[in-house]
Amino acid sequence: MKKILLAFTLFLGLQADTIIFTNGAIVKGDVTSKNTQTATIVVHGKTTTYSMSDIKNIQMSATVSAPPPPPAPPKPVTTGALTLEAGSTIYAKTTSSIDSRQHKRGHQFTMVLESDLMTKDNRVFAKKGSTLYGTVVDSQQAGRLVGKSAMVITLTAISTNSSHVNIQTQSINLLASTSQGRDTAGKMVRGAAIGGLINGSDGAKDGAKVGAGLAVLTRGKATGVPAGTLINFRLSAPATLK
Repeated sequence: MKKILLAFTLFLGLQADTIIFTNGAIVKGDVTSKNTQTATIVVHGKTTTYSMSDIKNIQMSATVSAPPPPPAPPKPVTTGALTLEAGSTIYAKTTSSIDSRQHKRGHQFTMVLESDLMTKDNRVFAKKGSTLYGTVVDSQQAGRLVGKSAMVITLTAISTNSSHVNIQTQSINLLASTSQGRDTAGKMVRGAAIGGLINGSDGAKDGAKVGAGLAVLTRGKATGVPAGTLINFRLSAPATLK
């Protein structure tokens, strides 16, 4: 080792590595490598390698940890379009009666959604209590001597908190009983597992449901459903809420 090293002392900051030589010289810099034979240090951009036989001690500066990375931004809430597949069931309840004596083809009515309407990926398309809109597709009132009353209803739209979505559902057929006997008409309704729809009696309050495409038989020459009747509609085409 050259004698010039005896006076060679460089101060490069508190975080610099330090090589202390056997002859008392001190060099501060960035020790990039060391082994049993040599040690390499970078001082002001200049790299120098020294023999370990000339080095008394190497003091490595404390490692300064890099600051932790900023927290990842929260995942964005899914805001894509919501789609109900064809075949999805809509559980609806009438808010007023629908009657062939009063309501003709084109009559608009409203219903209430009885349970949250969920998409296939388990997102809420419409919440319970949302307003449903429907229309009378056909209405025929029986004459005094011949014929029987019949109605066909379907849903046309759902109103959510933010949107009004047009929908298409399978129709529900409402037919008047051909029998004028009270007992016969009652048995026919109960046999269809929708007992209590006649005159809006207790069955409707207990949750009687009308399946899509099922004919509802009602007593007398008029047909329809009373307020509070639960009806299951099925979508006949997909519906999208953007």
